[in-house]
Formats: sequence, C-alpha cells, structure tokens
Amino acid sequence: MSKTRSKNKSPKRPPSREKTSTREQEANAASSKAAVDTASSTKGKPRFRRRTKIILTALLCVLGWLAYRSVEVYRLRKMAWDAAEARQAGDWKRLEAICSRWGKSDPHTAIPWILAAEAAERQSTMKRAAAYLEQLPPEAPQTPDMLLQLATIYFGTLNEPLKGEATYHRALEIDPLFKEGHRRLIFHYGITLQRVKMAQQARLAIQLDCDFPETYVYLMGANWLTFSNAYEFNGKWLQSGTNDELFQVAQLVHWAGASGLENTSADVEEVDSTRAKNAQHRQLLNECFKKYPTNPELLAYFLKQETIQGNVEAVEKLLADVPAEAAEDNRFWHFKGWLHATRDELEDAEACYRKALELNPYAWESQFELAGVLRKSQRFDEVETLTALYLEGKALRKTILQLPDVQSVPPPVLTQMHHYAVGCGDTEVAQHLAKRIEQIQFGGN
Repeated sequence: MSKTRSKNKSPKRPPSREKTSTREQEANAASSKAAVDTASSTKGKPRFRRRTKIILTALLCVLGWLAYRSVEVYRLRKMAWDAAEARQAGDWKRLEAICSRWGKSDPHTAIPWILAAEAAERQSTMKRAAAYLEQLPPEAPQTPDMLLQLATIYFGTLNEPLKGEATYHRALEIDPLFKEGHRRLIFHYGITLQRVKMAQQARLAIQLDCDFPETYVYLMGANWLTFSNAYEFNGKWLQSGTNDELFQVAQLVHWAGASGLENTSADVEEVDSTRAKNAQHRQLLNECFKKYPTNPELLAYFLKQETIQGNVEAVEKLLADVPAEAAEDNRFWHFKGWLHATRDELEDAEACYRKALELNPYAWESQFELAGVLRKSQRFDEVETLTALYLEGKALRKTILQLPDVQSVPPPVLTQMHHYAVGCGDTEVAQHLAKRIEQIQFGGN
C-alpha cells in the first residue's frame, strides 16, 4: 500500500522560470530607475553650482565697479573742491598741480585743463599753458572756444604761427559750424596773403551760414585787399623762423599795397609819382623775388607792374615761372589773357579772361579787359554789362578801402556788395548776403 502511494505521489514542481524572470526584470527596472535618478541628481548639482558661481561673480564685479566708481567720483569731487579752493586763494602752483592730476583722471572733461592753463598763465609760463590746452578733449563743449585761446597764445606770446593756424583747423574739425573759427582763419589767410585759401574759406563760411559782414569783403576783395597792421604781424611771425617765405613776402607785398606801390592800369600816373618815394622798398621786393622766384604773390605783383608798363617780353617770362599749384589763382589767367590780347589772339584772350572770372567773378579788371576784347571782336552784346560791372567793382573797392577796418561795413555798403554779387552772377553769395542784410536790419548778428 505504501509503495503504491509512493508511486502515485506527484513530484514537486520547480518554480516557474517565467515568473522569476518577470520579477527580476521589475527589480532591475526599479534598480535602473533609482540609478538614473541618482545620476541625474548627481549631475544637476555641479551645473547649479556653476551657474550660481557665474551669477555671484558678475554680481561681485558690478558691486566692485560701483564701489570703485563711488571712490573715484568722491576722489574727482575732492580734486574739484581743492581746485576751487586753490583758485580762490590765488595759489596758482597748487591749482596747477591739482588740475594736472584731475585732468589725467577724468580725460573727457575740459575744466581741469582750462584751470591748469589759467594757473600756468598766472605764473607766466605760457608754454605750459599751451601744453595743457592741447589736452582738451574734442567731445567737451568748451573745447572749440578754448582752442581759440590756444591759437592766440601761439600767434602771440609763443610766436608759433603755424601751430596757431593748425589750432584753428582743429577747432573747425570739431565743430564745422563754429563761426568765430571761420572768421579768424579767414583773417589769418588774408593777413598772410594766402589769397586763394582766403576766398575758398570765405565761400565755405557763407555756405554754412557762418558768415559775418566782413566775410563778403574778404571774398570780393581777394585780389586787392591789404591790411595796415599786416607789416607788423608778419614781421613778428618772420622771427619765428618757421616759414620765412610766407611771412616775408606777405610783409613786403602788404606794405606795397598799403603805400600805393601796387596799382592798377587805370592809375599809371599815381604809380609814376610813388616810384621815387619808395625806391628802397622796391629794392627789398626785388631782393625778395631773387630769393623766391616762383612765389605766386611776388609773381603777381611783378606781373602787374610789367603789364602797366606794357612789357610783353617780361610778362611772358614771368608767366613761364608760375607754378602749377597756382592754377586756381584767377590773377594768372588774367595776365595770360593780357598777353594774348596784346598779340591780337582774341579767342585765346577771351578764354583766359572768362576762366579768370569763373575763378573769381569779382575780378573787375578782368571784366574791363574782357569787354575790350569783345569790342575788338565786334561782339557788343556783353560789352556794356561788363563795363558797368567794372565801374561798379572799382568803385566798391574804393569805398571799402576807405572804411576804418573790414569789420566796419555799414548796411549801405553791404547793399552795394549785394547788387554787385547779383550783377556778377554769384547767386549763392547774393542770397546769403541778402539774408545777412535782413538780419542786421532787424537787429540780428
């Protein structure tokens, strides 16, 4: 019985492989998830730390910069207070030292350099004063005006006229609409007999509405304007040793014009009467011409004398020495026209005179000579107009030369100048001059 039961007893089943496998998978999945979560959390911490570090670093930088600026602002204010105190006390040495440091610490401000220059000037050290004003920042609103002060130092005490001229240019580069800068540069060109530059600068000032009444005098009188104080100024600048030719020639030619040595073909008798009185000065001009035989001002001066005398050969020889850079000077086209006219080369003479008037519509001598050429050519349509313009221009010259100075141009003379500009066909200048006259009539500048 027992054996039989033993035989009939079912064997015990092994655990199911399928169920075991599923549980293992679940366990593995759980383990993997935990690992991933752990890994993710481990990775996230350094990233967070890095971001925090960057933010904190940036914040510290900002705070550090603000702290630095606070200290810097306090330091600059302290220097400003100390400077004001030193200036009030008249302690110029201390003021100069403070402002020199202040200017280096605050390079965008003009005030410290202006005060340093004042302190140096009070101590009669003008070279240092100029050096401080050279430090003026271009963006500061005070700079253009103070550059005029710097130019005054260069032209005056330091006697460095070329630096003075460069300073005017610097002021106009900073502010092209700086009226006083234009005014002074035009005057400088006039007194040093840089006639073409003077006329060009006058036109530019007019175009930019930076003109004064005398601007039109400089423009219309470019061929004949002289200054009574030019001899003294150029003599002083000649001692600077920077451009002997420019200042010596300007000194002598201005003197010749002011004394009556330089005259037009209509004033031959006056030329004859003054020759004996001014032999010594004429000798100086001759000696200067030997030194500078291609100087445009000296060539123009002697060409005028030779045309008055009717010396064709001398005029031809002088014209051959005119430098190429003088091509924009209307006077040499006028003399060339004269040479062609004396040879009855009327077409060439007309072309030269018209070129002269294109370069300078106020060249009344060229208007007169062109009228003569057209009359010879039996072409009378322009003769009357040109002759009238010649008489008007010549009369205007006489009126202007009788004025006390070029700044003293009364409204009636400005009206004459406007009429002449209209007649000469210079529309742009005529319009601006009409505007200027209207402003003066209504109390403007």
